[in-house]
Amino acid sequence: MPASQASIELPILDISQPLSPSSLSSLSVACREWGFFLLCNHGISTELHKKVQSLSSRIFMLPPEVKLQAGHSLYTPHFIASPFYECIKVSGPNFFASAQSSSEAILNEPYSDFCDTLQEYGSIMTKLSKRIVEILLMCLGEDGSGRKLSSEFDKCEGYFRINNYSSLETDYQSKKLLREEDEVECLGMHTDMSSITIVYQDEMGGLQVRSKEGKWMDVNPRKGNILVVNIGDLMQAWSNGKLRSSEHRVVLRRRPKRYSVSFFWSFEEEKVIFAPDEIVGRGNLRLYRPFLCADYMRYRENSEKGKFEKVGYTVQHFAGINN
Repeated sequence: MPASQASIELPILDISQPLSPSSLSSLSVACREWGFFLLCNHGISTELHKKVQSLSSRIFMLPPEVKLQAGHSLYTPHFIASPFYECIKVSGPNFFASAQSSSEAILNEPYSDFCDTLQEYGSIMTKLSKRIVEILLMCLGEDGSGRKLSSEFDKCEGYFRINNYSSLETDYQSKKLLREEDEVECLGMHTDMSSITIVYQDEMGGLQVRSKEGKWMDVNPRKGNILVVNIGDLMQAWSNGKLRSSEHRVVLRRRPKRYSVSFFWSFEEEKVIFAPDEIVGRGNLRLYRPFLCADYMRYRENSEKGKFEKVGYTVQHFAGINN
């Protein structure tokens, strides 16, 4: 696979500061064109991310047969999503109990520091997700009163995946030794099912976003404590396509292991996804039929099972009126 030639300059939203008209404008453009933007001063300390990584590494270092004891709902092994990728899933709102289920199944003993830390992380990310959606609603023309946040997003649920990517020495398919400039697709092209996703990626980088023209662009890691935010399929449908859920993937060169944490904030399963009239706008056509969130989740899970690249199973294919 040839190396990428370009990267995106995404706007950085300082969430600790009042939102200026120019910041709102650049954020709106990024969400419509790319569905991605960056976040700083977000309240998640570097120390907390390092602690999550350190505590998780104890589990990732165990033999595969031991980790599999957690079950596929809590642990995704290599060769399910990718031969280079494994992850631990932690679900809210009781992140402690979810972490406890996986850690005790694997370690056969309490891992309280791990559970306490993941509860702290999940709680902070939940609050951050609400603030981000509040700002996205302003991009869609809301007045900042929080009415839509309360009426439409008050029952959203969060979960996160702690992702561990193997160090790359040889290409899995060709078995050839990788050169420094070679790239391997470690997590195939897909869109997220969520409303929004918040990603912490280490200095290894590797995240790429596909442009509307079909070109892959690097989202390079930035110095400092910067998070990546992207729009998910549910938000694209709810916004009647005004916010874009972009295809993305993880591509790595020959290098040490990569680590990331992805937090997914989604509508509750019983929610009917239907863009409000004021979001659609007078005279505009509806792009998506109403659908139950749980039905879309099942559609994605059933359609994508065993597939490396999740192509052709987006919300557009599921509920697009003109599809």
